[in-house]
Amino acid sequence: MHSLSLYINRRVILPFSLVVLGGLASMAKTFNVHGQSIRQLEVMMGGDAVLHAIIAVSLGLTACWATPKYFYRHRWFKLPPLLIMMLLLVSGDELLQAVMPRREFSWVDLAINLSGIFIGAIAYRIAIKRGGF
Repeated sequence: MHSLSLYINRRVILPFSLVVLGGLASMAKTFNVHGQSIRQLEVMMGGDAVLHAIIAVSLGLTACWATPKYFYRHRWFKLPPLLIMMLLLVSGDELLQAVMPRREFSWVDLAINLSGIFIGAIAYRIAIKRGGF
């Protein structure tokens, strides 16, 4: 019998905290509950693309970091499950914006989210190979 701790560790708290933070920001804009605060944060950071990129790279990096190390020893294991989950969550969030009256679907935002997650994952893999994590 496998223990759940073999597959999930305490490190998942960080990527899921980022998901909650990003999800709450998206919902704030969708339902216009402190949405203006999120828009101001986007402007302060350099635009919504910059904020999307920062969150996406962080999600990719932390999803790989939170994946137990022995998963990376298997040749068949190309993408960590947490990374796949992050890809699905950011894609779903962006796709849902197409049907929300106050939001607008953006191919650019989707591309930034997906590429940012992969950039974070690649950065993690490079750091691991160099002994950085």
